[in-house]
Amino acid sequence: IADISSHLPLAVKQRVKALKNLQAQYAQVEAQFYRDFHDLEKKYAAFYQPLFDKRSEIVNAIHEPTEGECQWQVGVQEGAWGEMEREPVGKGQTNGIPHFWLTAFKNVKILGRMIRQHDELVLEHLEDVKIKFSGFEEPMSFTIEFIFKSNEYFFNEVLTKTYQMRSDPDDSDPFFSKGPEIISSTGCEIYWKVGKNVTVKTSKLQKCEGRSSVVSTTRKMPSYSFFTFFYPPDSPEGRVLDVATDYKLGYFFREVLVPKSVLFFTNEASEYKYESSDDEAREAGGEEKKVEVIRNEEPEKGPEKDLDPEEKKQ
Repeated sequence: IADISSHLPLAVKQRVKALKNLQAQYAQVEAQFYRDFHDLEKKYAAFYQPLFDKRSEIVNAIHEPTEGECQWQVGVQEGAWGEMEREPVGKGQTNGIPHFWLTAFKNVKILGRMIRQHDELVLEHLEDVKIKFSGFEEPMSFTIEFIFKSNEYFFNEVLTKTYQMRSDPDDSDPFFSKGPEIISSTGCEIYWKVGKNVTVKTSKLQKCEGRSSVVSTTRKMPSYSFFTFFYPPDSPEGRVLDVATDYKLGYFFREVLVPKSVLFFTNEASEYKYESSDDEAREAGGEEKKVEVIRNEEPEKGPEKDLDPEEKKQ
């Protein structure tokens, strides 16, 4: 596209340059707006937290809701979940809501495809998922905290994934602030217990040495697993998710899955579908994209392209 300003009189060109300076200043002010908005999100996160804490207490059998708390208060139909059957007499008492987060995760298409059988055994120990925003005056970021009860798989009590963000215009495009845009992510090291690392698989190999002796050896190889989510994008261990999908999952956890987890547990959140088309993937990042990211339909191709034949059979 031709630059129309090249055909303008010199005096007009100078005025256009002044306008472009104003536009660049606008982008800087807009970037400050997004920084202030991030601070506002942090402020309101403190108001949401008591609700999330009560949710965790109910899920993990710390608090048994009263009859009044169980009364449906919202003026919409409950659907199938409104027809509650009484537990048969003599049947063992169920504490809390078993497998709450595992069920919610599996009802999200992209996460359901990431979670393998060996992952389910680990995720059954997941007690809570929290979103933590960076503090005031700190670089813009948010952290997803996955809180686990003591288990046989790893020593960590909390697994974290942090997404670094920025709102300032890029030097190559000074006229537009893209909003709080994820620019990088950082996982955490998982301290697996001996023989319990679900992100690797052990293959037995037999090698002939001499005419009659056979020596058995083992080889460890990356295994497809939800827990590769905690690997950094350039991890040599066999990163499965591409960077664009990783960033969109970060937004999805923060904006939809964690705040509305009960609707995913009951599978009522069908209108929120993770989306990762090729065009969107090239434009990953930017707060203005988040509604499209969570509501449009996910394509058929995804992380499974990296699976080996043995994993695909599972």
